[in-house]
Amino acid sequence: MHDFDPGIHPYPGGLFWTVPLQPSAVTVDLEAGKARMTAENLQVRDFFNIPNALFRFQKPPSVGATVSFDIQWTGPATGATAVTSPPGSSGRVFMSPARIEWSAQNARGFRFESSSSGETSFFGQLGHVANGIFAH
Repeated sequence: MHDFDPGIHPYPGGLFWTVPLQPSAVTVDLEAGKARMTAENLQVRDFFNIPNALFRFQKPPSVGATVSFDIQWTGPATGATAVTSPPGSSGRVFMSPARIEWSAQNARGFRFESSSSGETSFFGQLGHVANGIFAH
């Protein structure tokens, strides 16, 4: 099992599974239901599984890793727009098909790469959501 993510900073009560990307790595056209997010050799950790990523009970809790991805929401926007409004969050999301190419490797030599033709998701959402301290 592998769980590649950037971790929780600061641990344990900080922002989790989030990392800033260069502005050029993200393009969005919400009206068309299209977007793209890319990264190459992004430094993350392999926590091996989600419970360990949250509670860090394994030894070692993680090893260094890198991931690369190219995610494309291909549009069009379909279905009803869902309004999100749980406490501390607000936004609107809608369905948009997505195509994903993804690879990862960790310091122990494990490697994974998706099919070179990419993978098409059965479920993709695109939207604008503000949450936590960023909600307005």
